[in-house]
Amino acid sequence: MSETREITLTVNGTEETIEVEPRRLLVHAIREDLDLTGTHIGCDTGNCGACTVLVDGEPLKSCLMFAVQADGSEVETVEGMEDHPDAVDDLHPLQEGFHEEHGLQCGYCTPGMIMSGKALLEENPDPSEAEIREAISGNLCRCTGYQNIVKSIEYAAEKLADGERDDAEAVAADGGVSSADGPASFDGYDVDDDGEFSCGVENCCGGPSTDATHRGDER
Repeated sequence: MSETREITLTVNGTEETIEVEPRRLLVHAIREDLDLTGTHIGCDTGNCGACTVLVDGEPLKSCLMFAVQADGSEVETVEGMEDHPDAVDDLHPLQEGFHEEHGLQCGYCTPGMIMSGKALLEENPDPSEAEIREAISGNLCRCTGYQNIVKSIEYAAEKLADGERDDAEAVAADGGVSSADGPASFDGYDVDDDGEFSCGVENCCGGPSTDATHRGDER
């Protein structure tokens, strides 16, 4: 009987505990033990990059790493992209970019390209074409369609920048306070035009306190 070891990975935000042989590669653990087959196996020698995943935020070729080496790490695969906060309608801007700019082609390299692109945009939100080409230089496209892949990542960079601008404009329009977690969402208190609380208590400091009269108490 082969000796196995228990390891725990946080994969796309979900903690997973599996038993693996010490020689088991991370890519096999992801595909066969966790059933996440979006990560592809291409050359099995670290040359093509089809198996690229993010381990603690760094793009790594999972065919070059033992699963036990990733014990305790956070792993992101292409399956987790649709649940990312930047995703709209179940598609991350990178996935949308590959669709809109025809970066998919045969699709075999796509998961690795997307994960390398994600790592790039998190470190450099506005990369030049040369920087994009350098970031994906460890990923091979068998269709040789690099131009469309570069355009796909440029599309995602622009889309993400648009989203950040929209968020900033929404905050500015809300008096500098986000409506998502700011005082406007504090049920039971009014918010002045300048964004401060109005609890109804004379000489109040502007924020809710245990001494304030909650509007709900007056009912």
